[in-house]
Amino acid sequence: MCFAVGGRAGFRCLIVLAVLVGVVGLAPAANAYPYPAPVHAAVAVRPHFRVFVVEDFTVADLKRLSNHAAIGLLVPGAGSVTDRRAALGSLVRGQDVNPWLRDAPGRRPLLRTVHSRTLPTVKAGEIFVALPPGGRPRSNETRYPIAVIGGGYTGLLTSPTTRIRGLVSIVDVAATALGHARGALGFAPTADPVQPLRLLDGEISANDRLKLATMIMLACTLVLLAVVRPRAALPAVLAALVVNLVAGAMHVASEPVLVAIMFVGSIGGGLAIARLCRADTALLAAIVAVLGVYFALLVLHPDWVAITPLGPTQNSRFWGIGNQMETLLLAPVVAGAALASRRYGAVGFAAFAFFALVLVTDNRLGSDGGGAIVFAVALAFVGARVFRLGWRGFIAILALDGAFVTTIIELNLRVPGPDHLRSAFSHGLPGLLSVAANRVPLAYLPALRQWPLLLPLGLLLVGALVVALRVCERHSRDLVLAAVLALIASLLVNDSGTYELAGGISVVAALARFTLPATTGAQYAHPSLS
Repeated sequence: MCFAVGGRAGFRCLIVLAVLVGVVGLAPAANAYPYPAPVHAAVAVRPHFRVFVVEDFTVADLKRLSNHAAIGLLVPGAGSVTDRRAALGSLVRGQDVNPWLRDAPGRRPLLRTVHSRTLPTVKAGEIFVALPPGGRPRSNETRYPIAVIGGGYTGLLTSPTTRIRGLVSIVDVAATALGHARGALGFAPTADPVQPLRLLDGEISANDRLKLATMIMLACTLVLLAVVRPRAALPAVLAALVVNLVAGAMHVASEPVLVAIMFVGSIGGGLAIARLCRADTALLAAIVAVLGVYFALLVLHPDWVAITPLGPTQNSRFWGIGNQMETLLLAPVVAGAALASRRYGAVGFAAFAFFALVLVTDNRLGSDGGGAIVFAVALAFVGARVFRLGWRGFIAILALDGAFVTTIIELNLRVPGPDHLRSAFSHGLPGLLSVAANRVPLAYLPALRQWPLLLPLGLLLVGALVVALRVCERHSRDLVLAAVLALIASLLVNDSGTYELAGGISVVAALARFTLPATTGAQYAHPSLS
């Protein structure tokens, strides 16, 4: 990694990287469904399948079926909770049905299912699935067995919605049953598909249980570093992001090992990066390098980013950048934008900002609409402060960010295939208004139910912010304010308040003692933004 890049060479490196990101991020995709390794995304002839909902069907039964079918683990719905009605509605419509929303999607059922108490006789042209039992909505943390028999299917199922081999979204079953070539399940031939599924299930469970604990642990670690080793606080965020990828690449499923890796790696890596990156250009290069690695792996190996302590939960946003990672990334994004602008001026700021926005917005990288809003707000504030543009400049930069993000989304929507933002942007203004209205049942009401956890986290964040504003220098105060403004936007548009508050403590601690070396040119301290 070019941590020693500086001067004109560093400027050229940053510009070349921005151009490459723009070409890769905006060009039409040759393959709309990238996987970690080549898979059979389609069979020679798409047959029609009968779909059986089997009551007495467990993951243990997949061992017997693996000789005749492609098998996988089925996620029965999108969101933190699900129930039998919502799962069945999603299955027959090929579209998510959320139990917290009163109105089902407008799409009519596309197929009929056959209900069976026990596993039927195995025949080609059939799909066996298990669904959650009836009753009240339950936590959507259990994965259910699915088997596709005949049609050439063998090994592990692959799903264009999850992009994780062996993990199947329920919305992809209808397309498979109807013989649609686009959006249907594929398969990856595997000698023993059952063992990878067991490892996958354990890995997902371990990482999901540790997500909030990891965010709280990082918050405590970064607060400690901000007090005793201020220069290592922001580098510790970069180290945590790198260690997170190492855990995903190694497929770690042991919770004690995951905790140890994240804790030791964050502190040790933060101290090492702080020692190696004393100059502003070196730290900027480190930030760009870490973001660049995420950019590459989100395209080439999305499972390494997804099934990690900082990755998205495997029940809604299966891959890409989730709310916890989006929040933690605020620290390097805000600091990187400030470093790029002070070192390379407006061109450097624009190159870094576009890089960050492509990372969070492009569909092949996860298309996180909420993250795009959060990053745009933070970047606009930093740009306005660095270049002394006042509130008008803040609004202007925010509008430019919005136009750039909208362009990326429009280009993505022209490519067929799963897209996290398709449902919101495909129906014009009514679709966006519906998304806004759904914030109440999907985000705000669940947050009220979690008040015993949200309240102390919110108080800790406010306390950390008050202390940070008292001890930080003028330059770092601007970065803290940019992050806080972005956190407020995140709480309004996203639906994971606990992650955002815990991550917000980490971000405030990382930026509170972050100092920018004195440079000529742009200065801070415009009174209209103070």
